[in-house]
Amino acid sequence: MEWGGQGDQTRTLADRKRGRSNEYLTIMAMDGVNLGRKTLTTRMSIKKFIDWSIVGNKDIRDSEEHGDEFIAQRSLSVEHARGLAKYVLGGLVRSVIADMSGRPVPEDVLRIKNDLAAGPYSALQPLVCNLRHVTEEDLHIDDKDLPPDVLRLSLGSTQKLWVVDGQHRRHGFDRVIAYLDQILKNGKYPGGKSVLYAPASTGRDGRLSADELQFWESVKSVALNECSVSVEIHIGLNEPEEQQLFSDLNSRSKPLHNSLVQNYDQSDAIAAVSRDKEIIRFHIADESDAKHWNSTGLPLKDIIMINRLLVHGSNMKEATPQSQVDAKIDFIKRFWDVVQRIDGFTEEAQREKTIAGQPVVLKALAKLAYDHAYGVPKLIDPDGLKKLYEAILAKKLTFKHSDKLWQALFMNDDERARSFDRNDNGESINDYVHVTAQTKPGEFDTLNGWVRFSTAHNDIYPRLGDLIRWRLGLKNRGAADKSREKERRERQETTAAAA
Repeated sequence: MEWGGQGDQTRTLADRKRGRSNEYLTIMAMDGVNLGRKTLTTRMSIKKFIDWSIVGNKDIRDSEEHGDEFIAQRSLSVEHARGLAKYVLGGLVRSVIADMSGRPVPEDVLRIKNDLAAGPYSALQPLVCNLRHVTEEDLHIDDKDLPPDVLRLSLGSTQKLWVVDGQHRRHGFDRVIAYLDQILKNGKYPGGKSVLYAPASTGRDGRLSADELQFWESVKSVALNECSVSVEIHIGLNEPEEQQLFSDLNSRSKPLHNSLVQNYDQSDAIAAVSRDKEIIRFHIADESDAKHWNSTGLPLKDIIMINRLLVHGSNMKEATPQSQVDAKIDFIKRFWDVVQRIDGFTEEAQREKTIAGQPVVLKALAKLAYDHAYGVPKLIDPDGLKKLYEAILAKKLTFKHSDKLWQALFMNDDERARSFDRNDNGESINDYVHVTAQTKPGEFDTLNGWVRFSTAHNDIYPRLGDLIRWRLGLKNRGAADKSREKERRERQETTAAAA
């Protein structure tokens, strides 16, 4: 087999001009050995990698040219590839802005940076590929006048780099280039939820400003002309060998524990604000320490979750851009300022002194605050938020273990009705709160006099919020009636199935 389309033939300049530019690929590579097998390591532009690589997943069966090739790759996860594309786009944005040092950065460009380019640094790990159906003897190289272990290799147009590890990065690269082509061609941001980036507010009809247009042209130029990726090339792996390599590369790495990610990752603005000592003025505990009831402080993962509820009203999995945190930073600061004034909260072993020392209670308060400030229209109530904070600061709403309100989730409807009078609006506590038989809210520790909520936080914190809504006469979100109706239907279905 001849490589480079040349063999022993002599070609003229005219032949070269008539030939296609993608007739062959010449790469400079490092010659090495990986656990006894010859490998080549090289770098190439993102665009060249896309053009010369191919993915051997099940979609290859639809290819006229490669339909008979073996499959050694999982199916593409579009959502995972989209996340990597956003990461790549953010890295390109950061790179172009860094090159603007000494020049003022336009406001529109700063907005893009705050939306996309979180974290101080970004990079991509090497990709791994296989040159199928060849041996070392088939590859023609040139190492004349080159340093030791460096060689020049030409690949023919029919020879592709089969991706073993990196298909989602490859698809992400493709999406970034397609996105840049689209916005520069149309002069405006695209719509839809699946787009890589569209600012919350844009010019007329989403059109790019002159500064944005120039900036995105620079980003595309960097992507196509300056950025390169490292590629490790294995030679001639057969079907079981390539499948084994894919399996090993994707199954033998140890994922980082969430706590370590949250401590080290600088790309999530919520994680960053959760470590801000000017806002979080209490001890941030290790997760191992926080398991003990008499420990001090809260673990970072819980502070982050509380701040996610403040910013999003839910636990968003994706990293939050700086712009979204900046838009609510005063709201976040106000919340933590109020919370840290709760009696006993900033003291040692605070869970023994106040139920607010349990993260689930702070999640309830955070969701309450978000609903009143940014939630669904029927629950937004700035006056209600003010009333909540005033009640906490004035100690009308206490978080003492001795306050019987916090035992209400441990009771059934009849017990709650007997234990609590109506609130100032004349409403029964059961108008706001219902706990299903399947819910395990916790217990009252009679020996120590402590209210101890369970770890089923997602079931508990909305109901704790409902207790507070009832106590202060805030808007009723109607969850109790829906919960009773759902429980009634489930009983009917169970009875019908048993009949």
